[in-house]
Amino acid sequence: MEEPQADRRMRSVERHQFIVQYLKQHKSVDVSFLSAELKVSEVTVRKDLEKLERDKLLLRSHGGAVLNEHLFLEPSFIEKEDRYKDEKSAIAKESAKLIRDGMTVALSTGTTIGLVTPLIQDRASLTVVTNAMNVAADLMRTDGIQVFLTGGHIRPNTFALIGEAAEKALDGVYVEVALIGANGFSIDQGLTTPSMEEARVVRRIIDHARHVVALVDSSKFDKAAFYRIVDVDRVGTVITDSRAPADTVAQLKDRGIAVILVEPGHA
Repeated sequence: MEEPQADRRMRSVERHQFIVQYLKQHKSVDVSFLSAELKVSEVTVRKDLEKLERDKLLLRSHGGAVLNEHLFLEPSFIEKEDRYKDEKSAIAKESAKLIRDGMTVALSTGTTIGLVTPLIQDRASLTVVTNAMNVAADLMRTDGIQVFLTGGHIRPNTFALIGEAAEKALDGVYVEVALIGANGFSIDQGLTTPSMEEARVVRRIIDHARHVVALVDSSKFDKAAFYRIVDVDRVGTVITDSRAPADTVAQLKDRGIAVILVEPGHA
């Protein structure tokens, strides 16, 4: 009895991916079209649309759905820097405790990650792998820290290096701990970002990490950006602030994911 249920879940995920990809290209879609294209009933399609609307991936309209344009909106690094500062500072301080002398770690892009770098500059024999130009700039003149910066194209909004060169640079690189930021974080959608290219690079970092730590303040919870980086089960530890929704925190713990809650303003 278990296998058919697993098959149904997989088909559901595939349908959801198709719907979101189609909306990205065409902006709107009809229930009748999806029913014919996906070879399922219109009732099933409507349930799919309801689920995707709850995940904030689309907006239902009469007879169909339209793209949630917010998925692709991303404030600049500078704009995000001043948001939820107390939460991010407390999260950064807690995450820095995981980085010890002699380790090889990866730091992704993100404003919370940017707050970690001043806190680890006293580490010795530390190797930092990153695709974030600001992270490399903060650490490259620090004695005792070796910085491995990927190549690639610059994404100005986040100071990220992206593209095939960035992905290939990570081949054969392995780290003990990866600290990862994201625009959205949810049980169903995992870690998400508006940029497909950035998601691919961060996913490559995660694939080469022994332990993955997500640094996400409570404002990111139960939200989704356009592109999934990884499923939530790929994360080993979540560090967030005490305002994170209790039900989601409980679900994470039920999945065996460690959750560390910090108090904003007590960093």
